[in-house]
Amino acid sequence: MSNGDTQAARGFHDATKLSYINLLTKPHLYKSYPGLPKIPLPQAESPEMLTLDALGRVPVANHGPLDLQGVAQLLHYSAGLIRKTLLATSGEVHYRAAASAGALYPIELYLVCGDLPGLAAGVYHFAPADNALTRLRAGDFRGNLAAAAADDSLASVPAIVVSTAVFWRSAWKYRTRGYRYCFWDNGTVLSNLLATAQSLGQPARILGGFIDIEVDRILGVDSEQEASTCLVALGEAEAVLPSEPKELSPIDPGDLGFNDPIPYPESALLHLEARLDSAQEVSEWRGPEQTSEATPPAFPDLGSTPLGEAIAQRGSTRRFAREPISADQFWTLLAALSTKIPADFGGGLVDPYIIVNAVDGLTPGAYHYSRESERLSLLKEGESREEAGHLCFEQALGADASAVVFFLVDLELALRRFGNRGYRAAQLEAGILGGKMYLGAHSLGLGATGMTFFDDAVTAFFSPHAAGKSLMFLVGLGRTGTPNRVIPFRSKYGVLKDSLARGAGGGRRPVPDWLYSN
Repeated sequence: MSNGDTQAARGFHDATKLSYINLLTKPHLYKSYPGLPKIPLPQAESPEMLTLDALGRVPVANHGPLDLQGVAQLLHYSAGLIRKTLLATSGEVHYRAAASAGALYPIELYLVCGDLPGLAAGVYHFAPADNALTRLRAGDFRGNLAAAAADDSLASVPAIVVSTAVFWRSAWKYRTRGYRYCFWDNGTVLSNLLATAQSLGQPARILGGFIDIEVDRILGVDSEQEASTCLVALGEAEAVLPSEPKELSPIDPGDLGFNDPIPYPESALLHLEARLDSAQEVSEWRGPEQTSEATPPAFPDLGSTPLGEAIAQRGSTRRFAREPISADQFWTLLAALSTKIPADFGGGLVDPYIIVNAVDGLTPGAYHYSRESERLSLLKEGESREEAGHLCFEQALGADASAVVFFLVDLELALRRFGNRGYRAAQLEAGILGGKMYLGAHSLGLGATGMTFFDDAVTAFFSPHAAGKSLMFLVGLGRTGTPNRVIPFRSKYGVLKDSLARGAGGGRRPVPDWLYSN
């Protein structure tokens, strides 16, 4: 091989072309079961509880047994299709109940239940586009989930929602990093599910620990292209003998809507190495679970729209107006971060850091918020819009937002406590908190959007307080701008970096140390 042999250049150029053919390889947004009949769900009644109450402002109050209408509400307002829009540039766009990176919706929901009013015991797949269930197994398989999760109570709760991730849906656009996005998206779905369960008076518990291969077998998924990510137990355990595990026969695996996905070995290896393989391993992995009976944090006395309305009108903000939000709105959204997450990994991994650009009565600067004490601490004072725009992957949204909330985790501590699976738990928890920000902001008439970011630069910016922590997710908050379209952004730090690389300097402002920190 030599410079004269141009095969390398031609091969690279052809391999990296983008064209209409690339769109044809985009995975379908919905899993289907062509050979199985669908069971239509009733039209879901819109949850009338105020969104802030559903986010934990009031304790859950049991409203009676879970029935088919309750199931319809839980599934539709967690992952359902809420509206369609026809755009000249992109055709028909589907908006789902929870936010998703790139609108790729990698999360599928399954229901495992005993006999419910209006629905026979079975294992079901939820079809969002049809508002329907597909029965995959007939009979009561809650005992199988209880054994897989090393939690006997699962065998007698009314129902369990199981979420899975279809990894290629995110990897198609985001490649290896798409694995993170799957758990962000799973978290936003769970925040909706927890809020909807609260509105129905149904206790809900998240279980991130289970024998992966056993849960995948119950659902009939292949563990590689689609794999289980968490369980959510719904309702109170019944005072009856729980169902025993049943023998599992092979079932229809369904159609994911794509062929020959590109493999990303780092993602596949992480998921494989994060598996739990025995009930003993699950029990040892499980942390001190938070309960939903803890005293709710003090929310400012603001009204909010009903939960169903907030979800139905949801949409990620594309432009912020650079206008301040009120102190009460800001503190209300922070209070939502302090409500306990009922999860078997404890729900206390994430530490929120905030860049405040425009909040009435609050000094602009960088802050840390303690979820335990509900205390906001000023780390550094000063205008930080340019920094926020840069940290948010050079996006104007970060610079224009009234505040940007960064969800950081002491990843080494999480990995020591929970192993590789701790990474999943950390990403999942950050997604749940981000989902709470979405719901709270929309219920107050504000905008919200998640963004990608420069990982290590964020840690450096908030250091020394954030030294050693890793960013999982972030959400910008503020007033929606008009028109609500993305605008370009290039921070002065990006320009300075280019200038310095060319040897220019002169009297320019020096590039801050945190920009280059690793």
